[in-house]
Amino acid sequence: MNTLILRITLNPLLHQYMKVELHCWNVRGINSPLKRRKVYAHLRTLKADISFLQETHIKTTAAKILRPSWASHVFQSNFSTKARGVAILIKKTIAFIHKQTISDQRGRYLIVKGELNSVPVTLINVYGPNFDDPIFFQNLFNTIPDMSNSNIILGGDLNCVLDPVLDRQHSQTSSSESSVTLNNLMQSYNLVDIWSFLNPTAKYFSFFSAVHKP
Repeated sequence: MNTLILRITLNPLLHQYMKVELHCWNVRGINSPLKRRKVYAHLRTLKADISFLQETHIKTTAAKILRPSWASHVFQSNFSTKARGVAILIKKTIAFIHKQTISDQRGRYLIVKGELNSVPVTLINVYGPNFDDPIFFQNLFNTIPDMSNSNIILGGDLNCVLDPVLDRQHSQTSSSESSVTLNNLMQSYNLVDIWSFLNPTAKYFSFFSAVHKP
């Protein structure tokens, strides 16, 4: 499932400058120029300021193809084959100063530190393993620098659910080990699943997996 997890602690005087549209989307491959144009056009329709894309399927050697004209910053983590891959695109109208990038060589995650409208942020895009792998998420959080000194925005396709009751079409009472680890990490670092926070009892799905049956 695509998830947007936040920890934002901003000076109230800055709130009026921080209206930013964030979109998280598993695009399932954008090597095709036609599909890439359609994805970019849809992001523009959505007025996306910062886009978290998963499963870009762009090889490391072909990274230059992922550069839309409307983006001032394009950060990528690609793989050696046409699989996996994540990207963070930032629109030209957004005031972002880049400080540091940590890119997974397997195309699983991307960590970008910087300043968004003069506010320190850490942008994290994740494409989680499609099997239960709690060690992956523990290692990911261990890789994030200066967790206590930055606003955290984590988007991605985690390939697991945070709440087995609300996040599945057919509710379950048990959680995967990855889900337990993620929820513990979120609690430890004061992170919030923004969809669940704003819609505490809602069940809404954008994709059905025949394998995972969410």
